[in-house]
Amino acid sequence: MKTGLRPAFLALFFAWLVYLLSYVSRMSWPPIIPLASHDLGINATQAGSFMTAFYIGYVLTQIPGGFLTDRYGYRKVLLGSLFIIGISTLLTSFTATFTLGFLTRVLAGVGSGAIFSAGLLAITDWFPQNRRGLANGLFMTSTSLGVSLVNLYVPTLSKGYGWRTSFLVSGLLPLLGFILAFFLLKERTPVTQQSTEAKDNKSYWQDVILLFKNRNLLLTGIAGFGGQWATLGIATWANAYLNKSLHLSLVQAGLFMSFFGTAALLCKPITGILSDIVNRKTLSFWILLLLGPILLWFGVNQNISYLYFLLPIIGILGYAFYPPLNTLICDSVDKKFVGTASGLVNAMWQLGALIAPLAVGAVIDMTHNYFFVFATLGAGPVLGAFAILFVKGGKSPVVQDKEKQVAFVEATQT
Repeated sequence: MKTGLRPAFLALFFAWLVYLLSYVSRMSWPPIIPLASHDLGINATQAGSFMTAFYIGYVLTQIPGGFLTDRYGYRKVLLGSLFIIGISTLLTSFTATFTLGFLTRVLAGVGSGAIFSAGLLAITDWFPQNRRGLANGLFMTSTSLGVSLVNLYVPTLSKGYGWRTSFLVSGLLPLLGFILAFFLLKERTPVTQQSTEAKDNKSYWQDVILLFKNRNLLLTGIAGFGGQWATLGIATWANAYLNKSLHLSLVQAGLFMSFFGTAALLCKPITGILSDIVNRKTLSFWILLLLGPILLWFGVNQNISYLYFLLPIIGILGYAFYPPLNTLICDSVDKKFVGTASGLVNAMWQLGALIAPLAVGAVIDMTHNYFFVFATLGAGPVLGAFAILFVKGGKSPVVQDKEKQVAFVEATQT
């Protein structure tokens, strides 16, 4: 069935917008930690735990959020996510104690947990297989742009009007998005009759349980865990490395890291297009494998001039694996299970985001040497690269179409 470009890209836009606003909510806290910590009377450990609070809610709702997406459709889930993110972020601006602030951040994570699954299901619903790589690449630009957007307005608002004002703005944006999405976001395929009948059908639940035994899904989860291990570790500790080991000022370090962020933003649509053309498994393998030695080079480098090359390359390799891995998730299961499957896989990925910063901090405390930091981070994607080799399939739609044509010709000749 053919679909118009306008409704397809409108659905993609809202999935992208919700993911973007989720990142705005989660990343609004780090830039204002000094101001908010003083105002709330909390120490550095408590301030840092506000980010942990978000990820507690986020990880715990990955699989349930995916199930809700499959059962009730991505439109309802995305609308619910916008509403919960908006309310929880607004509540953070009014919090007066550490406990209340922690709970509002957990709630924001809960509201964000189903967005990844809902976005992939929206892409699967509206885009044919030979266009899903590009759609996934565009979808994933939201995370990189969210970080950049926060750093543009949150520090300025906080400096002029207080940190609570920045959270008011970050909370109002999702509520405005909710109003737009309510009127404009449509589903191409409503919740299927088969899914509706499954409410009393044990075979449906048996199929869901089988997702936990799906070889391709688990291997994709391991591969993404390795990639996230490196990506979040870099984002957390690279600035400190540039400042302490290469003796750059914090402003200079931030400038170099902006090259990292820009490259990360631009690479995702390109990698998405490539994953529609070349073997997705092979593409993921080389991206993850190359990231390991590049991180080792970064860890031993003492030449500031090389940073102009190294940081963009790390930004590309550190984020380029998302579109091909996302499409592998969609290719590995029936459409009615895309939400639950992507929730399962993303839960595995986010464990890398949770564990890596803590593990690297322990390495710093033990060795006081950043080479071992980036060696530790580099091990993750190398492990992920070899895990992806055992995934079955991964052929691009272009190759699949050619094979079908050849098979058809051979059959007719016979």
